[in-house]
This record gives sequence, structure tokens and C-alpha cells, in this order.
Amino acid sequence: MARQRGRFDLFLDAIGARHSVEPCMTALAMDGTLCPIDMAAARQP
Repeated sequence: MARQRGRFDLFLDAIGARHSVEPCMTALAMDGTLCPIDMAAARQP
């Protein structure tokens, strides 16, 4: 669990970075797998 929490913290740091991470944006699932996010679809109203 600690390892997963550490990876999630790293992911949050990447989101908070000043440069854009949208081209490679992913979500970390609870089991530790990475799921791609379609940012264009996420912006649709």
C-alpha cells in the first residue's frame, strides 16, 4: 500500500507541475494500473 501511495503522490506532483502533462495524462487506479485519460473528451460540456 505504501508503494501505491508513493506512486500516486508522484502522479499528483506531475499534475501540479507548471508544464503541461496533458499529452501523457493518466490516472492511477487503486490496483496500481495506469489508465489513459482523453483530455479532449474530458473538456466537453
